[in-house]
Amino acid sequence: MLALLPLALVLELLGLVTHVQGLSVASGGLLALFFLRHWRSLMPYPRRLGLVTLAVLAAWLLGGDATWSEARRMLGSAAYYGAFIGALGLMQCLVKRLDQLGELHRLLLAGPRRLLYPGYLLSSFAISSILSFGMLNLICGSLDSHLKRRPYTATQRREGQRGVLVTALRGFALVPLLAPTSVTVAILTRELPDLGWIELLPYGALAALVLLVFGWVAENPRLQQLRSDVEARTTEHADGVPPRFAGLLLGSLAGILLIAATAALTWLSATQAAMVLVPLVVAVYLWRQGLTFDGVAGELTDTLAGMRNEIFIFAASGMLGGLVAQLVPVQGLTEQFDGTPLALFLLSSAALLGIVALALLGVAPIISMNLCAALLAQLALHGIPIMQPAVALLTGFSLAMLLSPYGPSALLLARHAQISPWRIAFHWNGRFVLCALPLLLALPLLA
Repeated sequence: MLALLPLALVLELLGLVTHVQGLSVASGGLLALFFLRHWRSLMPYPRRLGLVTLAVLAAWLLGGDATWSEARRMLGSAAYYGAFIGALGLMQCLVKRLDQLGELHRLLLAGPRRLLYPGYLLSSFAISSILSFGMLNLICGSLDSHLKRRPYTATQRREGQRGVLVTALRGFALVPLLAPTSVTVAILTRELPDLGWIELLPYGALAALVLLVFGWVAENPRLQQLRSDVEARTTEHADGVPPRFAGLLLGSLAGILLIAATAALTWLSATQAAMVLVPLVVAVYLWRQGLTFDGVAGELTDTLAGMRNEIFIFAASGMLGGLVAQLVPVQGLTEQFDGTPLALFLLSSAALLGIVALALLGVAPIISMNLCAALLAQLALHGIPIMQPAVALLTGFSLAMLLSPYGPSALLLARHAQISPWRIAFHWNGRFVLCALPLLLALPLLA
């Protein structure tokens, strides 16, 4: 039964390349069969999400408005979002084979003292734009070994660890704003075909600049706690930092450029290009490392099976968003919406603050993002301008990643640092977000 996951991924990618909707529907059906068979292996959160999705599905079917055309579209949405996280998550196969990642912290801390924070932040972004959650696992694992090899004081260890982890999380939160591989771009460009990554990028870059500036002053001194002890040791490497790590960063950025070029030269969007290219690159890399065809297939299958919870959450969220959009009387909402600049600003502010508030209540940002984007698509059909709300959702998702105590990134860091995820969300990031929020609320006005 494990073979159903890679088969579903292949069918969805073929559907993207060929524009044959039947392949996406078949992919969604295979995902449903797989999760029915492996329901008990899911963690509690995705199982609760699954029950909510089934309840909303039942309400839609009993309402009498269900059509096969809409059902096909929802199965296609589940297949698309499940394939998105599955395809990009295959980069985890490469993490354990890149030996130079073990020198990550030593090389970053060898940079200029005043630029430690932007160096860490942008490096975390560049790596996580390709490795996704694999970047956080990499940062946490390599930080442990780095701290153990050096005689830091208790204060240096505590402050330095906080500085590294919070900077890594904020670098990860830049991905929705800047990268074509982000789930926010995937959702918005799928639900709103008139939008593209290039149109969203300038606003995402401005939001990223705001977040960088507000974090620089507070976190750079904490990173210097680690630099002060190793500065003498790293001076000898300052003139000749091993090129392998620089090559990794340049490779990540080159990957983004390749994705953008593929999107520009084909009918694929930037997100779809990433979904197609990443599995191909990973498979070729594994084959060049000496694995047979069966070995490559086995490793890819095992990696996808290890991500079953994430795949289920993304797939169920995509279906849930479509169902809610069908059940909510959007026609009545649009009749009350006058489309004036003030109304658009209020709608954008509600979208940004709403996705953050739902994250604080325990709703994963991916779920609320799907719901908001599906409703926004319905508003667009009635002639409502959607650029401002789309920019607000982009920035809101980034902030929700920082403030959600239930998100996988906060839980991962909390487990590593052995502190409460609420402390990460509120104590580490709360004041930071409050300082940046006024400018981010005003950002959609530029759209």
